[in-house]
Amino acid sequence: MEVVNKAFDDVKEFLKSVVPPCTATIDDHYHYEVWAIKEEAKQSQENHVFFGSVIKHADSITVTFNDKLGKEHSKELFSDYLLQKMERGRIRIHEMNRQLHEDLQNAVQNLTRYYNSMGWI
Repeated sequence: MEVVNKAFDDVKEFLKSVVPPCTATIDDHYHYEVWAIKEEAKQSQENHVFFGSVIKHADSITVTFNDKLGKEHSKELFSDYLLQKMERGRIRIHEMNRQLHEDLQNAVQNLTRYYNSMGWI
């Protein structure tokens, strides 16, 4: 369980790094979720866009990112390693390794830049 707790804490910190400008909509000991919420969105803009979440289970964590980005954007935002592990924006992790740690951290940074360029944050 220690390995799962550490992985959860690491990913939670990555996601916390984007709050603000994003908003943590769920923040408890087993689930952390972040959304880009624009209070003054124009009529043509979405005012709530899912960013990512991490959920702790007994033997693993699930990391979820916006699954509506499309294949082309996903290839730009996520490493090949993450894309191999990802199914509909979700990655199940039983034990964090160095590659996952770095790639998840980079994914959050890349998503932040992309959301900013889209005017979502």
